[in-house]
Amino acid sequence: MQINQLPQNCKDRLADLEARILKKPKVEILEAFQKGNSFEVFSTQQEQKLATKQLSLQGTPRKSCSDQTLFRQLQITQFTKNMQRKQNYNNNFDLNGDEQQNAEQILKEKLNRIRIQDIRIKELETRLSELNQELQEQKDQQFKSEGVIKQFVIELDQYERAQIVMEIEKNRERLGEYSYQREKTQIQEVWKDGREIKQIKEKLKLIINQKEEIENRKKQFQFQSSSEYLKYVLLSKEEQQLQEELNRLENERQIFLKQLRRQYDEERARFKKFNEYRIIGERYVLLQLLGRGGFSEVYKGYDLKELKYVACKIHQLNPDWSVTSKSNYVKHATREYKVHRELLHPNIVKLYDSVEIDVNTFCTVLEYCDGCDLSIYIKRYKYFQEKEAKLIIQQVLNALKYIHQSNIIHYDIKPQNILFHQNEIKLSDFGLCKVVDGDKSKMELTSQGVGTYWYLPPECFHTGEQPPNISNKVDIWSLGVIFYEMLYGLKPFGQGFSQETILKEQIILKSENVNFPTKPHVSNECKEFIKGCLNYCQTERFDIVQACNHQYIQQRK
Repeated sequence: MQINQLPQNCKDRLADLEARILKKPKVEILEAFQKGNSFEVFSTQQEQKLATKQLSLQGTPRKSCSDQTLFRQLQITQFTKNMQRKQNYNNNFDLNGDEQQNAEQILKEKLNRIRIQDIRIKELETRLSELNQELQEQKDQQFKSEGVIKQFVIELDQYERAQIVMEIEKNRERLGEYSYQREKTQIQEVWKDGREIKQIKEKLKLIINQKEEIENRKKQFQFQSSSEYLKYVLLSKEEQQLQEELNRLENERQIFLKQLRRQYDEERARFKKFNEYRIIGERYVLLQLLGRGGFSEVYKGYDLKELKYVACKIHQLNPDWSVTSKSNYVKHATREYKVHRELLHPNIVKLYDSVEIDVNTFCTVLEYCDGCDLSIYIKRYKYFQEKEAKLIIQQVLNALKYIHQSNIIHYDIKPQNILFHQNEIKLSDFGLCKVVDGDKSKMELTSQGVGTYWYLPPECFHTGEQPPNISNKVDIWSLGVIFYEMLYGLKPFGQGFSQETILKEQIILKSENVNFPTKPHVSNECKEFIKGCLNYCQTERFDIVQACNHQYIQQRK
């Protein structure tokens, strides 16, 4: 049965159904119905096949018009589903094509970036290779330079050593030397005066004899001629000049004895041999010995990296010490290092570095001072002019003010620890320093007996069941002693006594007042300042603020 043979109401119903399903105008559907084939509105091969199938199916006898209508609806439904699948496929194909095109574009961009990165990496690798080559060349050049500098420094040190040896030999003849004499079963070290000292002593002896003869004749004859009186006066002046010359030679002898001691210590040094030049930490060349303490040796060194002289303090543990002794020494040296490394002040020796050498030895690298210490100047010049001494004390006060603000007591202020470097004063050696709790002004002295007794205040010598309490006024007392010694050439307390005698006779404990010689002349303001520093009572003694703000210190003249 053809579509045109269907009743009109069925045609309208089918047209409405196809229009809704296929979303096409109803007019086009009706026109297709007029042609007798509703599939002619579609042009694909698949639709033609479906139409052919429909014609074959239409030849089958149907029982009624309703059955044919239902069959037609099923065909339309199936066709609609196929068309929707085809449309979705085409849409997906178009979408996938766009995505693929976008992906290809992105891939090309990434490949371009990768190629650019590869080129950049090759350039960087080439540059890195060039830099490594330059670095290696610089290292080789630096190694050669360090070798040349090291050799130059060693040759310069050898030259200086030769000069020192020549000077020592010259002073042996001028000033004297130690010799050994046997007395019964013992060998004693005896000092023998040199040529210049012998000559002056002989002249002095002759002058003294001549003066005694003149005095004897005066007593015998109860009369003295003018010529003899004039001769006596001239002899007295000559005696005074010779005595001053002898004192000068005696000061030179004290410095010479220190040189002999240093040479003796260097020949018997524990860490290195006399002519050995060891390198510490691959940068510090050890040169001549500067000094030696109870548990350490200080060498002049040269820093091959910074190209400057340094002082290398070698700390060595004695293998024979007990474990407790080694532990205490390491604890003590570590505390000194931790305190010193935090101190940065123009008047304090700088601590640069610490190098571990082996399990029993380590080195602290310090600022090298090209001048000698204050004790050498006191021995050489006997005493200072007041203005010069005041300049030195002002710089020491600046250093003390800094460390006292950090709650540190130096506890070992003495001329040997005040060094000269490029016209500046440098405070050194913090081996005995004490750290006071921030909320306290005093602390118990648990290490009683250490230190240099001539420069310690009375409270450090008090004995009893409880240890004495000390404060940073210990350093103020030491400062007063040094100021006095620079002005008068002698110590205010314990002059001429050994440390053992000072402790045994309790000389410092009995030193309640300070006396000033009549010569040389010192201003009253200066004496008042020294009295304030050397006040026997700790509570009435100057503290660092009072000392720095004292009118005498603030005066510029």
